[in-house]
Amino acid sequence: MALVQLMEQGQLWRGTQDAGIQAQALESSGYPELDARLGGGWLKGQLIELLHAGEGRGELRLIWPLLRRAAPERPVFWIDPPHQPYALALLQADIRPEAQQLVRTHSLKERLWAIEQALKSGCAPLVLGWLDAQVATAALRRLQLAAQTGGGLGIILRPDSVRAQSSPAAYRLHLDSGAAGAEVALLKRRAGWPLPAASLDLPAVL
Repeated sequence: MALVQLMEQGQLWRGTQDAGIQAQALESSGYPELDARLGGGWLKGQLIELLHAGEGRGELRLIWPLLRRAAPERPVFWIDPPHQPYALALLQADIRPEAQQLVRTHSLKERLWAIEQALKSGCAPLVLGWLDAQVATAALRRLQLAAQTGGGLGIILRPDSVRAQSSPAAYRLHLDSGAAGAEVALLKRRAGWPLPAASLDLPAVL
C-alpha cells in the first residue's frame, strides 16, 4: 500500500517510464546544459514546480526561452504574478507582450481554478502560476492532470520553504543564487533520479 501511495503522489520514479520518448514530445528549456540534465528537455503536458529562495533569483530569466516562442494565437497565461509584467522589459528580452495574457484573481480557490482551466484548455503552450506554501497536494495533483489533458507546460512558482513537502508535479526545481551565478537543483525529474545544484548561465537583466 505504501508503494502505491508513493506512485500516486509522483514520488517514485520507474526506470522504464520514459523509454521511447520522441524528440517532438520534448520542449527545449533553451539551455543546453539544463536540457542534458532533463534528458532532452521538458516533457510536454507536465507540471513544473519551480521553488526559489526569493524574488529576483532568476526565476523569470530561466523561462525566457519558453516565453520567446509564444505567439499571439497561442498565448502564455500569467496568473497572479507578484508584479505587473513590464511591456518594455519584455520587448528588450525579445518577448512579445501581445503573446502574454495576464489573469488576476481574488482568492486561492479562484487562482487554482484559473490555472487548472488554462492548462486543461490546450490553447496555451505555457501557463505560469504563482502559489504560496498553503496549497494542498490534491490541488497540485489536479494541476498535473490538467497539464496532461491540455498538452502544454505548467510552471508553478513557489517559495522554497515547501522543499521538504511531497509534490505530484512531474518536475521540481530549486533555484538560488551562487558564487558563479544561478544554481539550479533538480529535485525531481522524469528522466531519472534527482540531481544536485549546478550553475546555469542565465541571461543578464536588461
